[in-house]
Amino acid sequence: MLLVMIACAMLFTVVYSEGSASAAATGSGVSSPALNQTYKQVKAGTYYSVGLRSDGTVWTWGRNLFGELGIEKKATITSFPYPLRLPSLTGITTLSVDGQEGYQLGVKADGTVWEWGRDPFVYRQSILPRQVQGINGVAAVSSSGGIASAMLNNGTVVAWARLGGEDTSAVNPVTIAGLTNVTAISTQGMVNYAIVKDGSVYAWYAKLDDNRNVVLSKPWKLAGVSNVKQVSSIWDTGYAVNANGQMWSWKLTVSSKLAISYVTKPARIFSSIKVRSFNSNLLLSDAGVVYNVVNGKLNKVSGLPAVSAISRGGYHQLAIDKQGHVWGWGANKWFETGSPTSAEGGMVYTPAQLQSGVDIVLNDNRIDTIVPAYESDSTVQIPIKLLAAELGIRFSADSDGTITLARGKSIVTIHRNAGDVKVYLNGKPLELKSSIGSSAGSITIPYELLASLEIGANWDAAAHRLSIMT
Repeated sequence: MLLVMIACAMLFTVVYSEGSASAAATGSGVSSPALNQTYKQVKAGTYYSVGLRSDGTVWTWGRNLFGELGIEKKATITSFPYPLRLPSLTGITTLSVDGQEGYQLGVKADGTVWEWGRDPFVYRQSILPRQVQGINGVAAVSSSGGIASAMLNNGTVVAWARLGGEDTSAVNPVTIAGLTNVTAISTQGMVNYAIVKDGSVYAWYAKLDDNRNVVLSKPWKLAGVSNVKQVSSIWDTGYAVNANGQMWSWKLTVSSKLAISYVTKPARIFSSIKVRSFNSNLLLSDAGVVYNVVNGKLNKVSGLPAVSAISRGGYHQLAIDKQGHVWGWGANKWFETGSPTSAEGGMVYTPAQLQSGVDIVLNDNRIDTIVPAYESDSTVQIPIKLLAAELGIRFSADSDGTITLARGKSIVTIHRNAGDVKVYLNGKPLELKSSIGSSAGSITIPYELLASLEIGANWDAAAHRLSIMT
C-alpha cells in the first residue's frame, strides 16, 4: 500500500472546491493535431499572464481573483499555476492586455476583434471570450482605462468605450481624425501613440465623458524622433526605439483643452547599447539580452537564453526565447510567472521556463476543462471530476473526503486523511508510482490510474498530448 501526499499547488488561494459545482469538460468535435508549443507573443498583466502560440491558440495563467482570465463567468477559481487554453479563441494573430483593468483583446485572421477578462461593472465576474460587434478589418488592438483602440487594415485608427459583460450590442467606433498610414499603436499610459509608415510618431489623448462617450484630442506629431519602429510609455513618459537600435525618452503634458505639449523633449538614452524593444523598464538588446532599468541604469537579467520578445507586468516579467519558449520571473504569489513553485516571499528570482500545456484527446476529439491537466513527477495529472462524465466514470465525493470512481465492474476508492492518501481497487490496496494531486481545488489523478478503470491512455511527451481511448 502506498501512502501519497496531495500536491496542492494552490491551497492558500482556492475558493473552488471539489464538492462544489464545476464547469463540465466539453469536446471540440474535431480531430486534434499535436500542439504547437512555441509562443509568438506573451503579455504580463497585473498578477496574471496571457500568451499567444504560433498555432493561433491563446493560453493564460496566474490570478483570476476578479475574473481577469476570462475562463468562467463568476470567478470561483482564484489562480492557475499551469497554462490553460481558452478553447473558443482560435486563429488569433495578435493580442493586447490591459493589465490594470484585467482585460484582453485579440484579433483573428479574418479581421474580427475578440474580448475577454474582468467585467468592469460586476464584481468578480468575467466577460467570456466573445466577438466585439460593430468593428471589422482590424490589424492590431490596444486598450487602456476603459477605452479600446484598433488599427485597421487601411492604416487608420478607431477607438470605442468598453461594454459590460451583459451588454452584447455593437460598439460605436470613433475614428482618430488625421491619422493615416499607421503601422503600430500603443495606448498604455497617459496618452496614446501611433507610428506611421515614414517612422514618425503621433500622440493623442482619449477619455470617457459622463455618458461614456469617447472624447479625443487632435493627434500631435512628436518632433525630435524619427525612423521609429517601437513606441511605449509609462504614464507621462514616452519611449521610442528606431530601426538602428537607438532609444529616446521624453515627457508630455495635456492641458485642460486637451492640447499636448512637451515637458521635456526627446533625448537619447542607453546610447551604449543597441536596443530592440522596451517595455515598462524592461529592455531587450539587439543581441537578445534582457535588462531591468533601475534608477536609469541597466541591470542584466541572468539565467535567460537569447530572447526575442519581452513583457513587464505589474510585478513580474516575461520573455520569449528564440526557440519560442516562455520564461518568467519576479512576483509569483498568484503563479503569474508560470512557475508552480516560489522562493520565500512568493518570488521567482531566477527566470523559470513556463511548463508546456497538455492536450487531452478522447477518441480523437480534444477535451478542454476549466482546470488544465499538467505534467508532474514524470506523469500527467488529469482533473478527474471534470473528465468523469466524458470518460463514462461515475464520480462521487463523501463528506469525509473519500472519492469513488466507478466504471463497469471496477471501483477505485481514494481515501484522503490529513494529507495522506490511500488508494484501493475493488477493495484491495493499489500501489501508485505517482501521487494523487490537486490543482485549483480540483482533485487530479495520474493518468496511469485510468487503466484500473479499463480505460486506455497513451502519453506522447514530445507532442505533450495525452490520448485516451474508451
